[in-house]
Amino acid sequence: MYPRIPILLVDDRPENLTSLEAVLGDMDLDLVTARSGNEALRLSLHTDLALILLDVMMPEMDGCETAELLRNNPKTREIPIIFITAGLGDECQIFKGYEVGAVDYLTKPIEPAILRSKVMVFCDLFRQSRELKRIQAKLELQNAELLESYRQLEEETAQRLRMTEELREQEQLLIQQSRLAAMGEMIGNIAHQWRQPINSLGLTVQQLLLFYDMGEFNRELLEKNVCISMDLIKHMSTTIDDFRNFFRPDKEKIEFKVTEAIAGTLSIVDDSFKNQHITVEVIAKDDPTVFGYQNEYGQVLLVILNNARDAFTERGTEDPRVIITIGVEENMAVVTVADNAGGIPEEIMYKIFDPYFTTKGPQLGTGVGLFMSKIIIEKNMGGRLSARNTADGAELRIEV
Repeated sequence: MYPRIPILLVDDRPENLTSLEAVLGDMDLDLVTARSGNEALRLSLHTDLALILLDVMMPEMDGCETAELLRNNPKTREIPIIFITAGLGDECQIFKGYEVGAVDYLTKPIEPAILRSKVMVFCDLFRQSRELKRIQAKLELQNAELLESYRQLEEETAQRLRMTEELREQEQLLIQQSRLAAMGEMIGNIAHQWRQPINSLGLTVQQLLLFYDMGEFNRELLEKNVCISMDLIKHMSTTIDDFRNFFRPDKEKIEFKVTEAIAGTLSIVDDSFKNQHITVEVIAKDDPTVFGYQNEYGQVLLVILNNARDAFTERGTEDPRVIITIGVEENMAVVTVADNAGGIPEEIMYKIFDPYFTTKGPQLGTGVGLFMSKIIIEKNMGGRLSARNTADGAELRIEV
């Protein structure tokens, strides 16, 4: 509920003010009275008035002079003024009143119904004006809130864009580091694969000189040793091609057998695992087919196997074993790789897939292998990569 609407009654004669109050008293108005122009000016400056009923003929400062001063003041110029005149003899004053800003006039004796009707019109206008101001203030507040929200949204968007760009740069860095780590693994595995052929090639070459010194050197022996040497060189060349194809990024998803991906990965680590006397057992309960990136899938297996190998070395595990189990659960190909290296400490289990997290030290690990593996399986292939401890060690689970 709004407070009562204030109306200013201005007349130098108390009986006239009393008469006006009697006519308007039951209209739920806040009737403010003034007995001079100066008092009217003072009251209008401190009250939000809906209407001024102003007597024209007053001593010292008449109604026209009062109206003119009200119109010249920015605080009061919008207040509507109804002149009250003594009769037709005041027509010149009425005309002058319109010139200085009056909106209407009443002649004495005043007809109560006409007075009430005109006051009611201006009261309605005042209510509408007050409501419009309230709505305008509310809209301005809402607009200010929207502008502030928009500004905050712009700041948040800019911050998110910066964070996205930073994350993209970090991801690119991680990818580059992962590639470098994979290259290091590839070179290390090539070295393991080449060690035996190089030894055999060296012995074959030395044999030629030995037989020459013994006088038993002949073409048949030379041809035999050349054939053996060429076979060894071809084997070494094939090894390079196998590694290059294994680490080449897939451009498109294809359907592939999980058993084939596992066999390809095991061929890469075969020599290094044999040198460390690591036994690998593959249990194929099913022969599932996966739609995805075969090389990347194989690289995830390689990361897991190399982590198991490093754990065996670090902990000096006796009779090191890796068991790879292949199966199908809920229409998903599931591969688990379990070792007997003692498991992952529970206090770091939740961090093993974080970027840059490693327990091997800066010389032995980059901390991006399992992080990139999780991206490959979960983001690129829509699967899940998880880890848990068993009674003997750690078990990594790949679901695609």
